[in-house]
Amino acid sequence: MRYAGIDEAGYGPTLGPLAVVGVAVEGETGMDLPRAFAGTGVRDSKTLHKPGNLAPLEHVALGGLAWLSGHQPRTAAEVFTLLGESAADRRFPWQAGAEDLVLPTSAQQIPTWTVNGLNPVGVRGALVHANGYNRYITTTGNKADLELEQVRHLLAWIGQASPLEVVVDRLGGRRFYAEALSQVWPSQTVDVINEAPAASRYHIAGRQVAFVVGGESASPLTALASCIAKYARELHQTLFNQYWSITVPGLAPTAGYPEDARRWLAAIGSERVAVLGPDLVRGWPRS
Repeated sequence: MRYAGIDEAGYGPTLGPLAVVGVAVEGETGMDLPRAFAGTGVRDSKTLHKPGNLAPLEHVALGGLAWLSGHQPRTAAEVFTLLGESAADRRFPWQAGAEDLVLPTSAQQIPTWTVNGLNPVGVRGALVHANGYNRYITTTGNKADLELEQVRHLLAWIGQASPLEVVVDRLGGRRFYAEALSQVWPSQTVDVINEAPAASRYHIAGRQVAFVVGGESASPLTALASCIAKYARELHQTLFNQYWSITVPGLAPTAGYPEDARRWLAAIGSERVAVLGPDLVRGWPRS
């Protein structure tokens, strides 16, 4: 049986990337996943990460990445590579330096995981920066469609195997996913099990796919995907703030969320924002 989880980080911010991550493992049918992962410290990234202290999140994310990939990433660039981002994709100066950002940045020691009864399949993801985000929402669809497209790509990778159980953290208020799943498996029938307020569940030729509100609590694999996505985003924000603190002396760092992003954009100046806007600010032009 293949088990998998998918989650995102950075859906709401104005600055920095949207990260969408999928993780997959294999084990016997009927595995007790929470029990298997009990010793890893995996839980929802929002409960692990506290501003100014990356260590708890880093402890889990790097431990999980090492277990999933067979190699502990030693730089931010290696983390990004595992999620499908190459050096050539980082075209802007505030994305530079990933090869020199040595990991861990805060955690004292990264554990070696032992997860009894499960074999890692791997990790994949997408890091969608402002330029790609803006191109999509001006030519193709809204940000909910963009996120769903990344989830479909991950399901296509994960769902090469059957039987399968995958838990996806519910995408905002979206409740109906049958059409999207039919695009992932066009030759298979998508059977709707239920589309309730708390969860939407589907069966596709031996594959059970659930979109669950609070998916990080429903599956440790979804929680692990959440931690890895959040960690990758935080690494990009570290690069972002390093560059801009040198470019604009005295500039306070930003996590990129809307209210603080307004403060930050005002601080770097309207002339810079006007020139860099489409490549810097998600949702450009700003209303």
